[in-house]
Amino acid sequence: MDEYTAELVFSDPGADDQRVLKRHRARHTKSRNGCYPCKSRRVKCDELQPACGTCSSRGEPCFYPRPRIPSKKLSRPRREEVENNDGSLSTDSFAPSDGGQPLGLIQPLGISATLPAIFSSQSNHGRADLAMNDLKLLQFFHLHTAKQMSLHPRRTMVWQRIIPELGTKHGYLMHLLLALGGIHMITHQAEANKASGIEDSDTVDLEIVVEHHQRGLEGFRQEVSCISPSNAELVFAGSLLLVGFAFASLKVQDLNLPNGHLEEMKRAAGNLSSENDILHLNWLYLNRGISSVINDQWHVLKASRLRQMVVFPHGDEFWQELPFDASSSRLSYCSPRLFKFGEGASQAVANLKASLNVFEHTRNDLSSCSGTPTSQPSPPMTLDWIVGAHSGAIDVLDKVYSRIISVLRCATTEIPAGAEIQLDFEEAAILSWPIQLPGPFLTSLEKSENDCFHGRSLIILAHFYLVNTLVDTWFMRGSFEREILKLNALIGALNESHLSTFMLWPNDIMKLSPT
Repeated sequence: MDEYTAELVFSDPGADDQRVLKRHRARHTKSRNGCYPCKSRRVKCDELQPACGTCSSRGEPCFYPRPRIPSKKLSRPRREEVENNDGSLSTDSFAPSDGGQPLGLIQPLGISATLPAIFSSQSNHGRADLAMNDLKLLQFFHLHTAKQMSLHPRRTMVWQRIIPELGTKHGYLMHLLLALGGIHMITHQAEANKASGIEDSDTVDLEIVVEHHQRGLEGFRQEVSCISPSNAELVFAGSLLLVGFAFASLKVQDLNLPNGHLEEMKRAAGNLSSENDILHLNWLYLNRGISSVINDQWHVLKASRLRQMVVFPHGDEFWQELPFDASSSRLSYCSPRLFKFGEGASQAVANLKASLNVFEHTRNDLSSCSGTPTSQPSPPMTLDWIVGAHSGAIDVLDKVYSRIISVLRCATTEIPAGAEIQLDFEEAAILSWPIQLPGPFLTSLEKSENDCFHGRSLIILAHFYLVNTLVDTWFMRGSFEREILKLNALIGALNESHLSTFMLWPNDIMKLSPT
């Protein structure tokens, strides 16, 4: 050994060969590249690797500092050779000739993580440039969007960790995630500008958000076309992102583009002011699409990392209707809109049921209403078919309204905060009404020349939309007030005066503050 000299001393020449190692310090020159343990003990290190003799004999771990690479200042001509056109130094000039690690660069920590390909684009010089707008969207999603998607801590964790983790591994989910964060950023900035009266456009362009949404939707369609237990979690995550975007997009007029039936809808509602006032139901069908995913892959999703999004603690029996006592309810502490809703919800459903009974007893078939249907859905649009469709929808409406009233009745011994009521709304799943609607009712929402039938369908839909105006989340706040105004215009254009009376209660609630 270089560090120590050893001398063997035998305690007894005739005894067993029991040897005792006696060490003493040897002469040495100063060590400059020794290990950290020897340097800390201020002793000479023999600089053997991977472990020096001292650390080996002491049975201690041995580790060395990184070798120092002498820096050499490049001459001016050489420096000009390695500069890119933008003035930055090219990292290629630091690459070693033997293919090893680049010289003079700080090496990253050994973390197994990759940056999704959508965050970089190849420039003309062949270098990967970070897409700053995408990073801006991702930052906004993490700081704001994910935290505000749910009031339940475990569901919030799904939005903050699990869905982004899936997005880093599947590009189309990352596109949908960035689109959701982008639409939140745009609507949030619009609300801030309206409140302050100062125009501030510190957001990404809507075109960038739409591009992410379209690219994500393209990948989602490919995934859902071959749904199976192996990708059910991915499809469900994509569905959640798409529905959140659909809700929020109702507040952005530029996203409510006219469809192929624009002229027909304009003729049916001649007093609508613009193309943006056309009623859109795409979000409704998209929301119902989630139910098919859940039903088909329930055994997988209930045990997956997204189980918090499909499992709720209380079933329908928990929300069975009870006698309502306004004096012992939360109504005294609710917002004006919730107070008005709690007072009149039961009567509103009763009025709809009464009108349905009158309508059912009118056995003049379609002659009791103006217009004659030119096209019949399947099954044929007869009086019995329409009554059945409306009856099924009103039954769902009654159940959802009863759940809301039950929430307002709970926790009577203390003053509840608004967040508590909103959390109970989430637990009661009051936004699940789209997946409970009967199929024939959805068909009745399609435009037909039978104004009376179509008008009644729109009235029932407006009562459902009131449920969504009670939920105070960023993606629901203000989204459906404008949709109810559209329904008002459509119903008014039908020239059926008796139908407008059923919109009086929804319109009164709309005039009140939601907070």
